[in-house]
Amino acid sequence: MAFDDIRAEAPTLRDALRLSDGRLFSPRRSTRLDARTYVGVEFYDPSASASDYTDRIVLGAGVATTSVPALVAELADVGAAALVVRAPDDGDGLERIALDLHVALPVLQHSDGDWAQLANVLRSLLSGHSIGRVSGVRLGDLFGLANAIATLADGAVSIVDSTGQIVGYSTHSEQPIDDVRRRTTLLLQEDISIASDSRYRSLLRASEARHFPSSTDEFGRVGIAVRASGELLGSLWVIQIDPSPAARTRSLLQEMEPIVAQHLLRARAEAGDRDRRTSDLLRTLLEDRRHARGAASQLLIRPEAGCTVVCFRITTFDEVEAMRGLQRVLHLAMSVSGAAFPGSHSAVVGSEVVTLIPGPNAAAVETFTQAVIRIDDALIAGIGTRAYDINGIGRSYREAGATAGVLVSSSLRDDHEPRIATFDEMRDRLAILQVADLIDGLDATVGDAASILAEHDAAQGTRLTHTMRVFLDQLGSVRETASALHVHQNTVRYRLDVVRNELGIDIDSPATRLWLWLRLSATARTAV
Repeated sequence: MAFDDIRAEAPTLRDALRLSDGRLFSPRRSTRLDARTYVGVEFYDPSASASDYTDRIVLGAGVATTSVPALVAELADVGAAALVVRAPDDGDGLERIALDLHVALPVLQHSDGDWAQLANVLRSLLSGHSIGRVSGVRLGDLFGLANAIATLADGAVSIVDSTGQIVGYSTHSEQPIDDVRRRTTLLLQEDISIASDSRYRSLLRASEARHFPSSTDEFGRVGIAVRASGELLGSLWVIQIDPSPAARTRSLLQEMEPIVAQHLLRARAEAGDRDRRTSDLLRTLLEDRRHARGAASQLLIRPEAGCTVVCFRITTFDEVEAMRGLQRVLHLAMSVSGAAFPGSHSAVVGSEVVTLIPGPNAAAVETFTQAVIRIDDALIAGIGTRAYDINGIGRSYREAGATAGVLVSSSLRDDHEPRIATFDEMRDRLAILQVADLIDGLDATVGDAASILAEHDAAQGTRLTHTMRVFLDQLGSVRETASALHVHQNTVRYRLDVVRNELGIDIDSPATRLWLWLRLSATARTAV
């Protein structure tokens, strides 16, 4: 990537307009913006001396439109660089005021309500190093920004958001990296939770960049917390192999921090818009048969080429942690699937992350799914069958969601249950769940064998229902049932005698055994 030469002179108003990315503008084209430089940015204070604003951009936050003519005259007399006011409905009116009174003073208009953020942007250009860097990188391109900073810092760069996600990193092959950097780049997630990372906590307490020498190898770090208007956006890290230029790297990061903040803000806004659009279209494709074809066209999906849906869920009762985890999974799913399956789409739909993967390769889909769930032991995933038409995509989604649901229910009771399954592997268990839905509406369930067992357990504090379910699962083997329950075989025989003789349930009847097994199995598999 080519970057402009770094200029030592003060930035121009044109530089300021370009960096503000449309939030700051001049209603009229003027070559004065290219020549007029500034050396500072100040908020207008009526009690301050007008001479304090010489060669400075003055931010007229809160200045009434009726007061602008007098302020323009005052600032022009002391040689201010420009006046910035909030953009009114009649944008031409303020520019005419400036032209009529003092042609030498540009009046710029601010279209965004965050004055503190605008001040940070304009001040970031005052660094002698900043101008050249910014002009070569599109605002919001965090990978391009990381490469630009890495070139100037002569070290590999990582940009981390406030949740610990790696949102940008440099790719210069000649710059060495350590195993920690390799792992975090592959997972797009910090190794240690930022809440538990002592270096990160100390960085948040500091008001400037800090150097963290390594005690085990040559790979130290220089980092800085990135903020905008008091909000923590993330952090910027540079691998510092040679500690001697660490002070220069710290100074560089401090100069770059407001620029990185602007890139993070833009990237977050773009990602939010993109994710919302994708989520809406994906939900329409999966759940709205009437408009599914139109959604598929907008997502550039060709169902006839084959599509598979994967649903990821998190096995936790903490709703806040679950939502944070889903966002982390979404980020990883988008990164991994985007690289391996061009044309794939991921979104949070309800309580799960849904990924639609194009192509007919079932083995590749399973490999992708394993790569995602590897980052968190609380993650499970269900994989639907491959679809070749619009209706099939909706079916694959329902299959994947149902499979994931069974895995969640099972994992909360048994740590040995698998964390990934295809619909075909869960087909029989899912059929039992459908039978359970039918059974729940039947009059025959009232007072039947399962009800008698449940009432006895509730009244006597026994576990006959559990014993009978295990006994039937073990095909009526007393020895296997005793082993599964970790009790003596005579204990199992005694419990079976209670069921037969005291409760009057004929467990030797094939029909009774089938009905009881369906009832108990369905109840067990639907319980969470």
